Amino acid sequence: MKLSKPFVNLTKSKLTGNYTLNSVVSLPKDYALTAIEQGPIKTDEGKVWAVTASYITNGSTETDIVEFAVPLKHGPIKEINKVRMYVKDVSPKSASSLRHTEDNGTDVDYDDAETTNP
Repeated sequence: MKLSKPFVNLTKSKLTGNYTLNSVVSLPKDYALTAIEQGPIKTDEGKVWAVTASYITNGSTETDIVEFAVPLKHGPIKEINKVRMYVKDVSPKSASSLRHTEDNGTDVDYDDAETTNP
């Protein structure tokens, strides 16, 4: 599993119609989650709903598998039919930076959401 590359699954509640983005990602064992933000962004393909999980680390070489479940603030609309998850290292010594490109995010179409009970 590539470090910080999320695997995602989108679910839609049958009862409420709300969407939740579930992700699994490999992070350094000493990570601390600093923020989970979401909102629309423009990409080469058009607008997507972006969820960005930011973390800091002390630079551990050991990794751990981490799961996130993020209730989405926005469902599909005509201009936005895709959700993309980014995981960003914001450590002071980190050389990585968030570029909204295919190689550091994973996306899923709202139409592909699994329906769940409550």
